[in-house]
Amino acid sequence: MAPLLGDWTGSGVDHESEVNQGVHQRSILFLDAYDSFSYNVVAMLEEVLGARVTVMMIDAEWPDANMVEFLRHYDAVVLGPGPGDPKVAEDVGVMADIWRLHGADMLPVLGICLGFQSLCLHYGVPVRRLLEPLHGQVHRITTSQRDIFEGVQDLEVTLYHSLYAGFDELVESTPRGAGAPAKSALDILAWLSVQPGGPSSSATRIPMAVRHREKPLWGLQFHPESCKSDRKGCNELLRNWWDMAAKYNKRHGRGEYGSLPTDIIQPISEATRLSDVAFTMMNWSASSSQHSASRSFVTRQLDAEKICEALNAPGSPTVLFQSNGRHSIISVPSPGSWRLEYYSQQQYLLMEKPPASSHLEGAPNPSNIKVELAVPQLWDILRYLMDLKKVESGDREVPFWAGFLGYFSYELGLACLAHPKHETESVQGRGSSQPSPEYPADTSLLWTDRSIVVDNETGRITIQSTRQEDNLPAGWLDSTVSLLKDRLETGCSSATDTEFLDSILRQGVIQFPDQDTYLGKVEACKDELRAGESYELCLTVETSITLPWPDTDVGRAEFPWKLYRRLRKYNPAAFSAFASLGNVKIVSSSPECFLNWDRHSILEMKPMKGTVRKSRSMTLEKAKDILGSTKEMAENLMIADLIRHDLYGICGTNGVSVEKLLEVEDHGRVYQMITHVKGRVDPRRPGYAAKGLPKFQSSNMSGYGLTALQRCLPPGSMTGAPKERSCMHLCSIEGRRRAIYSGVMGFLDLGGGGSFSVLIRTAFTSSNEMDDAQKWRIGAGGAVTMLSSAEGEWDEMLTKLRTVCGIFMPSNVK
Repeated sequence: MAPLLGDWTGSGVDHESEVNQGVHQRSILFLDAYDSFSYNVVAMLEEVLGARVTVMMIDAEWPDANMVEFLRHYDAVVLGPGPGDPKVAEDVGVMADIWRLHGADMLPVLGICLGFQSLCLHYGVPVRRLLEPLHGQVHRITTSQRDIFEGVQDLEVTLYHSLYAGFDELVESTPRGAGAPAKSALDILAWLSVQPGGPSSSATRIPMAVRHREKPLWGLQFHPESCKSDRKGCNELLRNWWDMAAKYNKRHGRGEYGSLPTDIIQPISEATRLSDVAFTMMNWSASSSQHSASRSFVTRQLDAEKICEALNAPGSPTVLFQSNGRHSIISVPSPGSWRLEYYSQQQYLLMEKPPASSHLEGAPNPSNIKVELAVPQLWDILRYLMDLKKVESGDREVPFWAGFLGYFSYELGLACLAHPKHETESVQGRGSSQPSPEYPADTSLLWTDRSIVVDNETGRITIQSTRQEDNLPAGWLDSTVSLLKDRLETGCSSATDTEFLDSILRQGVIQFPDQDTYLGKVEACKDELRAGESYELCLTVETSITLPWPDTDVGRAEFPWKLYRRLRKYNPAAFSAFASLGNVKIVSSSPECFLNWDRHSILEMKPMKGTVRKSRSMTLEKAKDILGSTKEMAENLMIADLIRHDLYGICGTNGVSVEKLLEVEDHGRVYQMITHVKGRVDPRRPGYAAKGLPKFQSSNMSGYGLTALQRCLPPGSMTGAPKERSCMHLCSIEGRRRAIYSGVMGFLDLGGGGSFSVLIRTAFTSSNEMDDAQKWRIGAGGAVTMLSSAEGEWDEMLTKLRTVCGIFMPSNVK
């Protein structure tokens, strides 16, 4: 493993053997301020110190309303980072209670970032705004090489703060090399020297670490848990802190109470009883077996698009999803097909058995069901169904055997976010209780028991089904092989779509975003960054294209598919996708993986941040130079740390590693900077976000994958960090629903696996074909940081917009 890539090395302490041998179990209480790096800190404490960590939210209540008695069971408290201001009571919550401890009730405390600022503020040090925030920036700090920095020389660390502790305001000057002024109860242990006016100006020291002169209270302004902080040095200072904390506890006779269970603090339960609709789903899926039968052959003359056209009638429920550039999964209609839609704001579920396709004679009429359902119930039902209908065997060379294909919207992700108690509702926002054609369902999934998987590298085509009768001689599997081979022999060439599309596109009206409005929103984002509300905000905007429908029913049904084929040719991407789900039509050429998981134990996320438009003069090497700037690297680093937190929440301590960090890759019409993070699930020790996962009998990964989706939505690369607070401000600044854009699309495999892309470089519509016009929507944007310029963000947004908007231009206009 390369250095600085997030592979925290544990201390080698065996927790179970400690207990068995009567050794005191190191126990730490972590106060979580709704930050998106919290689980990184928790993992660091457990991996480096061998401690057991209990997580408590800052707006929780002390058990039995007795903080002192509760804290006697812990060796130390760590106050986590978070958004906001330490002067705002709701932003620090119960952190403020810690400072009121005294005498025999005192215990060692380490504050990180917000916790550091809260410590300084309590002891009379003013907390002010920096001239410019230092979000996601890596700097070399100077240490005193004493106390917790004993043996730790100057080290590089990641900073995520817009506020600072103003020790320089306590006295007019501080001698070079000295600690804090005599007026302060706190001693400065590390600092960052900056020259705010440029190289010719005098240097200013920003405190980076402090400790109380008499009490066991320490604070770090930087983030030791970041994957770009000096790993060796941060490990050492953490061990030094623990050694000093342990000595304090020994001198004062602490530690005789014994540790409490780590689940002593239970979050408010989201779960309710399993809805009766779960049993309806089971009945509708009764034809699926535990084996996926298949046939396969190899050819280079049939691609996924040709196969999809051969087996799906225009306008019928269809999903084609390309996963990781390798496998294309194509739904095929069957008597067992059905689909669901979920509306998170109205909290209801629709289920529909679609009309029979033309080649399915005698199929029953559609069945429709509508039930009220809370968001957590939706996820519980999906876990229940995926587990009870699990497929035990199939072709091991394909990632999907059967299950669901479809999408989850950005707003569904908002509804899944944990939010402080003082926010009376989620950041999803307020709106009409009735669905609108402008806003499609927040979840739309197609149950698929027949499918085709195309291996785009080898040309291998796999026809498969979990319907037992399909595996009989001359059954559906055999007949489909014959049908596809017949298409192969006839060449199955299709006429050009250009004339058909251009006749419609020439009549289109495109509504572009207003530049001045967008520039103002960039500045509004930067105002929130200066206030410490977020480290970066992924600002997005929408472009709409209004088109007439084709005159014929066939033309109306075929138009979205032909548009997808044009996009596939214009901007091929690793996660190209098409969906026709009721009124919703999606054409996507996303380059970004959101979340993959295999059938055994591995989860992976690959966020993208940093984009350069490709041109004749723009080479990969030049793009690397541009994306190697402080601004671009900070954008990606912040999201890299965020998704490490997300995966630690599922995989727990020792379960996460960074495979690639800040690497630039070629993605069609643009160069992108990516990070690749992997997590390994161990059912014996799930992460904090997965501890409420129902204990299914199944050992496959579907439950963990669905929980990862639930806990990691919306994609961090499309929100910023910290996620919850960033989403709250984005909802206000953007003033619209993103809907499908910046949600995710992919598959849930009954064999246990899953794959989802981030729905960027995507156009979608929810217009009814009976309407006079169809309205397509394209979202685009970028991450706003304090190093962003409004004009630069506008140009980046346009670069991304062009990758999709170009397909709506008549061919002679491009």
